[in-house]
Amino acid sequence: MKYPIVLTDSAFRDLEEIRNYIAIDNPINAKHYLQGIFDRLNSLSFFPKLGKRIENAIFVYADSLYLPVMNHVAIYQINKKANIIYVLRVLSHFQDWHNIFNKENISKKEIIASNDRISLIRINQSMVYDIWRNSLDEDNRKYVPDEVFESLQEASDVVDQIIINYESQDGPFVYAIFRNKDQMNMGYVQMVKTKGVYEIGYHIYKPFTRKNYATEAVNIFLEYLKDNTVLKEIYGIALAVNKASRRVLEKTGFKLIYEGLDIYQGSKRKVVKMVKAV
Repeated sequence: MKYPIVLTDSAFRDLEEIRNYIAIDNPINAKHYLQGIFDRLNSLSFFPKLGKRIENAIFVYADSLYLPVMNHVAIYQINKKANIIYVLRVLSHFQDWHNIFNKENISKKEIIASNDRISLIRINQSMVYDIWRNSLDEDNRKYVPDEVFESLQEASDVVDQIIINYESQDGPFVYAIFRNKDQMNMGYVQMVKTKGVYEIGYHIYKPFTRKNYATEAVNIFLEYLKDNTVLKEIYGIALAVNKASRRVLEKTGFKLIYEGLDIYQGSKRKVVKMVKAV
């Protein structure tokens, strides 16, 4: 089976910088060097596991592999479901590339609220892979299928819009939930305007569920809204079968105002509607 090779925007920029740097002295060498990189990357189409796994517990792109390419290192991910290889970065072999993602991720963070265990952070393009991966878990597909991103590009486009929304009046306003001890991106919390009122939303990636992170995220987000907005109340809506989501709303002080049939994700479903004063 031949795996298509997809360059992320970050990898494409890396290659442009490599070409431009070499071309200062010799444009012909720059062309040949880039061709050597592409030839090496193309070998992944037939041998996707040619690279070695990156052994780093707090690496932002978990389960990534690296492949030496000329004097550089290509870092890539295999999407086994779609049989696609995503090249995430192409970094100099002489850089501290093992830690560069983690350092970049930390330096770009803009924390809006936090407690001892988690932080809520404005989303940026360095988080695209995690957002894409988190969206694919079974709970998202079951309860909020319109928030599943089938490709890295789709996730990147959504992140671009989220960043634009931070400057708008109506949002939606979405923030990543990071675990403080290891900088893992575990999910998101958001405020979405629907039919003239604001709803709270949240999702925790499956490996991090059942640890009270969603409840903590909602609590500190509500405190942030209380201190930084003029909202009087916020609503929470969940499918009646989504007992975990309902428990989070109850534990964070939301009160039930309706339980029954309503339009949810484009179809009539049994839901619970709750509200909380801010």
